[in-house]
Amino acid sequence: MEEDRCPRGVESMNIRTITITSNTNEERRATHSVAQTHTLAKRLLKDLHGGDVLALSGELGAGKTTFTQGIAAALGITKPITSPTFVLMKIYKLPKPIHGIAQLCHIDCYRLGSSGELAAIGAGEYIGSGDTLTLIEWPERVSSIIPGDAIRIIFQHGI
Repeated sequence: MEEDRCPRGVESMNIRTITITSNTNEERRATHSVAQTHTLAKRLLKDLHGGDVLALSGELGAGKTTFTQGIAAALGITKPITSPTFVLMKIYKLPKPIHGIAQLCHIDCYRLGSSGELAAIGAGEYIGSGDTLTLIEWPERVSSIIPGDAIRIIFQHGI
């Protein structure tokens, strides 16, 4: 992928560095806007399939939900995507399956203290399910439930 450049007039504090790590590859990208973060999400979607799990790490406001919004839009989901901080998990049905993905599961573990709490809300039914793409924010809080083959994405401010 070609390096994205910061548009004229955009402050460096809007820059996000996104590191994507799978079992076979590591890629580091910088985005300078919501639109660029959505574009990166859409590019990544081309390589995703039902059953894949994305573990999204980073500080508050670093771009995890923005990235999820980009994935959802690329999947054809038109409902507003917000962080499920208080409901913990949201399921979105796709208008039509793409790459074997029939639904998107968005989980936010910020308020959880253990993997057991995530299992108690039924997340295990979705994580790794063959027709589901699962995105988990704050995966370090529930590390024992994250599959070993999860794609790990780290979001950082202005680096």
